[in-house]
Amino acid sequence: MNVVYHSSDSFAPVLAVSMVSIMENNKDMDDITFFVLEKQMTENSKQKLMQMVKSYGRNLVLIPMPDMQKDFNFPIARVRKKWILDSYCRLFLGSILPKEIERVLYLDCDTLCHGDLFEFWNMDLGENYCGAVTDAVGEHYYELFDMNKTSRYCNSGMVLFDLKRWREDRMEDKVADYVRKKNGFVFFMEQSVMNIVLQDRIKILHPKYNTYTLISALSNQELRWLRHCKRLYGKEELEEAKRDPRLIHLTNLFLVKGRPWIEGNNHPYKEIFMSYRKLTPWKNEPLMKANSSKLKEFEMGIIRLMPRCISLPIIGIVYEYIRPRQIARQHA
Repeated sequence: MNVVYHSSDSFAPVLAVSMVSIMENNKDMDDITFFVLEKQMTENSKQKLMQMVKSYGRNLVLIPMPDMQKDFNFPIARVRKKWILDSYCRLFLGSILPKEIERVLYLDCDTLCHGDLFEFWNMDLGENYCGAVTDAVGEHYYELFDMNKTSRYCNSGMVLFDLKRWREDRMEDKVADYVRKKNGFVFFMEQSVMNIVLQDRIKILHPKYNTYTLISALSNQELRWLRHCKRLYGKEELEEAKRDPRLIHLTNLFLVKGRPWIEGNNHPYKEIFMSYRKLTPWKNEPLMKANSSKLKEFEMGIIRLMPRCISLPIIGIVYEYIRPRQIARQHA
């Protein structure tokens, strides 16, 4: 199994937890090779990761993060200050990784493996370029991105790529052409580009392979109050993902205080994260400090105290109706 991440030095402790979780749950897998596209990672962090992976008898290949704009002649606009342009690297793995790698699992660092991935890794992707899990977005976002009603907008934090087909059909050229056409501006960046360029060529996977925080923290009804999503999963599939998540995606959610590596968090998967963290070289390091302002924390605290049947529908109207129109007006 080939797994690829991209990480800075500050996120190396979180990356280590994700890697350990994969190795712990897939000890019967014949081969696991990790590729890490690293940006300004210290030698100390690199050595810790190398020794950790070696102790499991697995392989780690460190690759310097390419300059996405310079190396690929790829003009990208910074849509939001906090969005990192390096995230586009997952759409250029065909060039970045060795040519003999024909299938790869891309994971964001904030993911946990919590079960065997043998069946998942060996699944048939058919004529698709990749497999991914549908994200919780409403109809106005499909319209904003001019996506077919037959397609499904997927989360890009976990993508199982058929790199052989990706290279053969020169998908990187199509990705670059689309971004140039938009003068570098695409809201949600590489996630939207992936969905727009690959419409109807993404295999839709069970949500247990990317159980993001929205799924784990909200009921089926609450999820629809907040996101107005018509094309998601049924109640049974969402409940199954909660009971038996194989890949957990520790995404932000305003109803949850912090993520598992943040001091004072109350994330629903905090205990699972900490159990794997104890197996990493960073096990004795303190958790990270929250970087949000006191005013922001106060505002979020008020929202968390409100009944969800009131707060979620109100925020859902803003997210589904007001926000897409603002995006469209700003970048018409």
